[in-house]
Amino acid sequence: MRNWTLFGALGVASVMALASGCESGESSRPADPPIRMVPPEAGAAHAPSAREAAGDQKTLRTGPFEKSFEGIRFSVPAGWREVELSPAQQGFIDARFQIPTPHGEVTLTCSSNSGGIPTNIQRWVGQFHAPAGAAGAAGKRPVIELDIAGKKASWVDLKGEFEAGPMAGAGSPASGPIERMLGVAIPLGPRDFYLKLTGSDAAISDVRDAFRQFARDARPTQ
Repeated sequence: MRNWTLFGALGVASVMALASGCESGESSRPADPPIRMVPPEAGAAHAPSAREAAGDQKTLRTGPFEKSFEGIRFSVPAGWREVELSPAQQGFIDARFQIPTPHGEVTLTCSSNSGGIPTNIQRWVGQFHAPAGAAGAAGKRPVIELDIAGKKASWVDLKGEFEAGPMAGAGSPASGPIERMLGVAIPLGPRDFYLKLTGSDAAISDVRDAFRQFARDARPTQ
């Protein structure tokens, strides 16, 4: 009986010693490395808006105001925003405007070019392609003559699938797809002056009359 008591006391002491060793952290098993917390991505805190994603340039001024170019001047209507040019547009475009409509913004670019009006109009036509299955080809509308600043200018109305380029300035998520273009070519010689209004078909229809009046009210600066 005395031996069983001794063995029992030894067993309890052994268990307590083992427990004490575990609590002291002296085990030879290496500790698990701490879990590394992954910081949230920079974009997760702020989802960019469509305008930010498109890299939209800042507004320089908002109409109404007078805008002068070499040889010609325009009265910019209320609400039309002149915006800074992107690096790709500088040297090709003289000014760019964003115009609000009930169907989204449209883009107006103003530029001068010495390539000749027929050549530039043909280039415009080549930027539009008839959608698959559509009857006829895009860009087959006749060129209409307008009297602008005492000059016989050309008015062009094009629809179709637009092949974008760096000078377009539209077709981004901020302004929607380019489905239609209204173009005005004004002979000023030796560098003719061009207006290009681009945007969705519905948005262009909203601002068509105002754009036509804007072009017809142009005045020579000489």
